[in-house]
Amino acid sequence: MKNILITQKAYKNKHGSLNWSIENNWYEYFKSKKINLIPLGKGALSEKELSCLKPKALIMSGGNSPYKIEKNNENFIREKNDKIIFRFATKKKIPILAICGGFQRIASFYKSKIIKINNHVKKFHLINVEKKIFNIKIGNIKINSYHNYAIKKLPKHFNKIVKCKDNSIEMAYSKDYNILCLMFHPERFNPSQNKINKIVFSHLKIK
Repeated sequence: MKNILITQKAYKNKHGSLNWSIENNWYEYFKSKKINLIPLGKGALSEKELSCLKPKALIMSGGNSPYKIEKNNENFIREKNDKIIFRFATKKKIPILAICGGFQRIASFYKSKIIKINNHVKKFHLINVEKKIFNIKIGNIKINSYHNYAIKKLPKHFNKIVKCKDNSIEMAYSKDYNILCLMFHPERFNPSQNKINKIVFSHLKIK
């Protein structure tokens, strides 16, 4: 059984209390694999505590916006926690998979440009992965879209970048830091699900 850390969405319930959640889709996504998902919420663990979990990968899930864009307490706490966990994962050089809001937070950590964008909520987009990734030829894939903000620029160590027709970044890979970022959600339905699964499972080293 392989331990994989996964960050959670921070939100306030109707009573104003802070809560943490993860979509059940993630458990369904890995149900046929020998994966133990470990959700991380408020109060990010220390490096020693995280090491004791012996994680083989980190998933920075969607939900919440970068604090610099939407300044509220939930985004602040989520970003603070994610930064600690992200630094741990990059230091240990374990694979990092960042999805939608998780991708935006990584872009924010690197002080990249993030802008408001239209026509990317509850839509499907066609993108072309021209270069092989993990020695897999992908080509055209149709992906889902659930975001209001887009990333326009990333550091040079993201050596593979795939853009949508409006020039917003939909996929980025950094070989140096073992980071795969997707603005679409692999755990939700995609018309090109099989191709997307190959990318995700190859990155996470899941058979």
